[in-house]
Amino acid sequence: IFFKHKTISNTVNVLHVFFFSQESMNALALDLDYPALRKNKNIDTFLNRCKIGWGALLHSYFQVSPETFDQVQVQGLVRHKASQKVYAMKKLSKFEMIKPVAPVVPELSSDIDTSNFDEIKDDKGDVETFPTPRAFVGNQLPFCVYLTLPPLLFYSDQLQNKLHCLEEQLNHEMQAKDDLEHKCNRLEKLVKELDEEMSSRQRVESSLRQLERERALLQHQSAENLRRVEMEADRKRSLENELNSLRDQLEELKRRNQNSPISNEKNIHLQRQLVEATAVLAEEQEAAGRLRRSQSEAQKQAQALEFNLRELVDNCTQLENAKMGLEQQLMGLQADLEAERRDRSLGTEIILDLQGHIQGLEEEVKQVKGSLSNSQTEKRQLQHRLTDMEKEKSNQEIDLAFKLKSLQQSFDMERAEHKATKTRLADKNQIYESIEEAKSEALKGMERTLQEERSYKLQLESRLLHLEKEYSMLDCDYKQAEHKLDKLRTHKDKLAEEVKNLSLCMEQEEQKRMLSQNDLNAQTQQVTALCSSEKQLKQELNHLLDMKHSLEKQNQELSRERQETDGQLKEMKDQLETEQYFTTLYKTQIRELKEECDKRNKLYNDILQRLEEYQEERDSLAAQLGVSLTKVDSEQLARSIAEEQYSNLEKEKIMKELEIKDMMARHRQELGDKEATIGSLEESNSTLTVDVANLANEKEELNNQLKEMQQREHMNSVKMSFEKNLQTERTLKIQAVNKLSEIMNRREMMRTGRHRDDTLDMRRKEKENRKLQLELRSEKEKLNSTIIKYQREINDMQAVLSDESQVRMELQMALDSKDSDIEQLRCQLTSLSIHSMDSISSGNDLDKDDSGYPDTRLEGWLSLPVKNTKRFGWDRRYVVVSSKKILFYNSEMDREQSNPYMILDIDKLFHVRPVTQTDVYRADTKEIPRIFQILYANEGESKREQEFAVEPPALAGEHSSYVTHKGHEFIPTLCHLPSSCEACTRPLWNVFKPPPALECRRCHTKCHKDHLDRNEEAIAPCRVNYDLSTAKDLLLLAGSQEEQQRWVSRLIRRIPRKHPGPASVAQAAEPPSHSSPRLSPGASPCNSPSLSPHRGAIKVQHSRQQTQPAGKPR
Repeated sequence: IFFKHKTISNTVNVLHVFFFSQESMNALALDLDYPALRKNKNIDTFLNRCKIGWGALLHSYFQVSPETFDQVQVQGLVRHKASQKVYAMKKLSKFEMIKPVAPVVPELSSDIDTSNFDEIKDDKGDVETFPTPRAFVGNQLPFCVYLTLPPLLFYSDQLQNKLHCLEEQLNHEMQAKDDLEHKCNRLEKLVKELDEEMSSRQRVESSLRQLERERALLQHQSAENLRRVEMEADRKRSLENELNSLRDQLEELKRRNQNSPISNEKNIHLQRQLVEATAVLAEEQEAAGRLRRSQSEAQKQAQALEFNLRELVDNCTQLENAKMGLEQQLMGLQADLEAERRDRSLGTEIILDLQGHIQGLEEEVKQVKGSLSNSQTEKRQLQHRLTDMEKEKSNQEIDLAFKLKSLQQSFDMERAEHKATKTRLADKNQIYESIEEAKSEALKGMERTLQEERSYKLQLESRLLHLEKEYSMLDCDYKQAEHKLDKLRTHKDKLAEEVKNLSLCMEQEEQKRMLSQNDLNAQTQQVTALCSSEKQLKQELNHLLDMKHSLEKQNQELSRERQETDGQLKEMKDQLETEQYFTTLYKTQIRELKEECDKRNKLYNDILQRLEEYQEERDSLAAQLGVSLTKVDSEQLARSIAEEQYSNLEKEKIMKELEIKDMMARHRQELGDKEATIGSLEESNSTLTVDVANLANEKEELNNQLKEMQQREHMNSVKMSFEKNLQTERTLKIQAVNKLSEIMNRREMMRTGRHRDDTLDMRRKEKENRKLQLELRSEKEKLNSTIIKYQREINDMQAVLSDESQVRMELQMALDSKDSDIEQLRCQLTSLSIHSMDSISSGNDLDKDDSGYPDTRLEGWLSLPVKNTKRFGWDRRYVVVSSKKILFYNSEMDREQSNPYMILDIDKLFHVRPVTQTDVYRADTKEIPRIFQILYANEGESKREQEFAVEPPALAGEHSSYVTHKGHEFIPTLCHLPSSCEACTRPLWNVFKPPPALECRRCHTKCHKDHLDRNEEAIAPCRVNYDLSTAKDLLLLAGSQEEQQRWVSRLIRRIPRKHPGPASVAQAAEPPSHSSPRLSPGASPCNSPSLSPHRGAIKVQHSRQQTQPAGKPR
């Protein structure tokens, strides 16, 4: 019989008094026989506080005398650790607990599972609600006692009436049970919605982190804009200085050439050019002002964004504090909080490292600027000195020429006069002796007039010399002015291009800022809505929990009443239900075991089929399979033993389930710690591998340098031997010529008397000369034949070397593909073994979760740009990313056959990023969100030669536009301005009819076209062809924007943190790929990457290979 006291005035000391039989007490004690639940919570203090009210209650309501109070046996109070329910229990022995109850306790699906208890209908009129206390006192808990009352209190008539009432209540309780089930389902939905709210909050936090990254990018871009504005100001100052110098020169020209009409025309022309230069300078000043205004606006916008970000960060901190308050109630989320703190500390350390790196780079930039300014000043000084030296040289040449001419003329005149006087004196000495005095006077007069004419002539020649000097000075000044104007025009074009690029960048930054502002507003609204919904859900959840506790209490009361009334009938029904339950449970377990055995057999067969393809790993895989078979056998034996001992180990099973849950929580925490340690170890391993690779590269560089030195020494020795042979031939030839000359001289001197002997000697010498000429000719032919032979052997060796390198590259690519397949199979085997261990340790109650073992591989279909200049197309390729390589296949058939057509080394990757409109301006705007770009080093690429056997028509036409010779790529050109040939001293230019010339579009070497037509050896090899140290980029198109983001994020994680060191000479000596990855047809020139100094690559390319042009012709 259950009684409930309702008339106590003090609501705090409400007592729920229960009377029940010995059997029900034993069953309740047996259900709660857990080590964690056998704890009394302040029983003595509670009895002392409520002793008076308890005695009055017993005496007044139940007619129990104070003497019978000694018979009350207090059983104790126990609170459930997980569900927070309060139960009463009696301290019984193990035999008493096991004897009167069924041997089976049904399994619980969760800690709040109440499906095995009868639910009672909520009587809202009789229930009084009390505020839930925050501290445990003990006076609000139900107090359970067991009373032994006299037999006079229980009468048979009352019992029968009570039985009828209880049967009616039982029908009502069955109806209430359905209502409670509906409410429990609703409660579960609310719990799921709460979990979704928590996940959305995590997404909001991730978006806030993304906004912080974007803020850092904006700061970096603003710093770059400031640097560009400073460069523009420096350029403006240099232009102003040059303009002032031009003005000074113009004023000097005006002073010197006021009387000359030609100089006036030149002055007018220079004034026009000066006006044009001033106009250009004014336009550039306006553009610089616009840039400053735009920069100030961008700084204001960045400050506003920073302020908004600070507000968002404050809101985020408030949300995190609220989240921490909630997580204090849930003990399992403390590990996540510690992981977040670790990540945050790592992020701050990374930020500090990056800031230090940025400061170092800024100092380097300042040093480079100082050195650049010093070099510019030295260049100006040298130009001024060069002009002065040229002026002095021209003046000295003119003076010397004038002096030489005057001296020659005076000498000729004197000699002519001397001859004339001699002849006159010799012929007419006898005739004109009488009139010598008159002649002398006349001669004196003529000499005076001749002296006057000579002095006048000298004055005219000095004046002419002065005029020629002024003309040469004006000519030099005019050439300098023209050169400076050309420089100003080129500088103006560069400034215009930079202004356009800056305007485009500013527009993009404004668009990004607007998008980020909209995202921030939307996220703040979402955060406020989520907070309000979270509060409402908490209130509803607390209310539902209170209702659930009250309903559980009523359910316990009604179940105890029903247990008393049913008696033995209910015990028999319980036994029957337990037996049926155990039979069904046994059958379901057997069925699950059979299904698991079938699944494992299937998995075993699949693994055997795969292991037949890889015979090298057969032993290790067989060992693992044997281990898994032994584990399956042990599991079956364990299950058979568990079935035999099932009735004796039900209570221990429940305890073990609780312990397993605790162990799983600990296991997850340990997994997190192990993953962190594994990450740190992987980082250290990557750094060590990079160091080892650098050392190996340096060793290979030294070996290759040693080989090159040996080859050079061999070539020098061969060259010295050839030079010695040539010198001996020359000396023999000179000796033969000298002998011939001596013989001829002797013939002239001894013609008389020895004519016959001379003819004999001459014939003998001629014979010797012929023999020597024949020997010389034969030696020359032998030399030419040996040279041709060695050249042929060198060409054959180069061809064999290229073929062998191509075969080696194909084998290396196939090996990399096989390594990726082996890596994939190992990952699958490890995941299978881990899953089998988890299934053995957890049993049937734990679900299999694959999320703990993520796949490290990334593969799928991507598109590469078509190599065609007329339209922007794509080719689909199957791409596989392993731990070390990125493999490109033409089809899935090639993927199965391990036949890739291109491989990129992940260690040589520099950066992966999504592209913008300026990067691929010829692509479709709908495809731009799906395109991303990969930057990598030249030596990190391997490509098959057959891909480039058939080139598109556009590239064939481009290749036909230039001629290759010794690494040069010559294009025809005409030189109208002064320029010189690199192979000879003939002039290469003419204003009206220049000769045909060729210019290399790599190194800009110029020469006559005749040198190439004649195959002359005077042309030196191209210098640019053997130093390809620039990076390459590759555009890829994904199927959707989500796939593009997934590819970019996964590839960025694979990029090594330490930049790859300089490429080894061994890698450079290997014949590289015959072509670079296809560049974007519309790639922006400002975004074309170049290899940084710490990533420099030295790559020697074979003369037979056809490389892409490194630059455009002028």
